Amino acid sequence: MQSPEEPIIQLNFDEETKKSHFWLFLSILITLIIVIFGVGYYFLNHKNSQSAIQSLQNTLGITQETTNTEYAKEEEIRRLQEALMQKEKELLNLAQSVEGLNISVQEIQQTNTTNLRYTIKPKKQIIAECFSMQIGKWDIPQGCLLSLATKIGNELEKDKKVVAFEIQGIVDNNPYKGLSPELKQEGLASFRAWSAIREINKKIPNATAFEGPSLQLKDKRGYRIKAYFVE
Repeated sequence: MQSPEEPIIQLNFDEETKKSHFWLFLSILITLIIVIFGVGYYFLNHKNSQSAIQSLQNTLGITQETTNTEYAKEEEIRRLQEALMQKEKELLNLAQSVEGLNISVQEIQQTNTTNLRYTIKPKKQIIAECFSMQIGKWDIPQGCLLSLATKIGNELEKDKKVVAFEIQGIVDNNPYKGLSPELKQEGLASFRAWSAIREINKKIPNATAFEGPSLQLKDKRGYRIKAYFVE
């Protein structure tokens, strides 16, 4: 026969066991939470950890991308090889064409040198000249106009080697007043030369005329013409 206290003692023992299990489970849970948060904090705040995560992601997720990249490189190499082979064929065809022409670079250079062996020289004699222009003027006097075209035309008919005419403007040596007298003289000489050039181009269109260096001669105002020929 059991005493009245025995059930009470058994009840207290069960409650203590349950409480100890609860606190053990709670401690383990808290420890796990702390560990998880600690590991997460470490990975989020350390560069090496982030690199490790990135490496892991690369290992798991970019294997296929690496394979595709290698395949693309192989395809590019193959296309480059085909292009090089095509260029080699084109160069071979070009070499055969040049060989068929049987013309070397040296022969071409010699031919060009032969074709360019000529010079243009001025004739010693004066073709035409005019010294009767008025002071400070560049209009060609009537007497000079009549002989200008005639002498140029005769020279072209007489000598087929003549290719051009040089016209030199002439001013006298009288001093000019004002600033820069040399520039005034030079400009006047150029105007006189161009008056003769325009007259030649108008009456003999096939003649080539150009302005030469200006001249300053004592008491002479006008122009002088020389012929240039091919030798």
